[in-house]
Amino acid sequence: MPEYISLKKWLNDIVDEDATAFEDAYWGQRPSARDTIPEIIKLLNIHSEPYTKGKLIELLGESEDKSVVPYLEKELDSVYEEVRNWAKLAIDALNRGDKWEKEPN
Repeated sequence: MPEYISLKKWLNDIVDEDATAFEDAYWGQRPSARDTIPEIIKLLNIHSEPYTKGKLIELLGESEDKSVVPYLEKELDSVYEEVRNWAKLAIDALNRGDKWEKEPN
């Protein structure tokens, strides 16, 4: 697994349309949630495509930071059903206490 030193590179891989780049970033070492959450929130306002928004919303659900709930609740009003579904799943993940760092399968 690649180790990500650069928050910018990690985020670029997360929003990349190449599934392999995303998966490597998702399952690899992540930058700290504290540094990453504000950047993810900025990206949510930039990206409108549902697939990319879903990936970002999923990460907020794993952030272990309930201060992101208002951003997730906003996405519950999305015109896209898949974005609304991701937002609901992310809120559920926060309530379950899903962890920021992932263990590979």
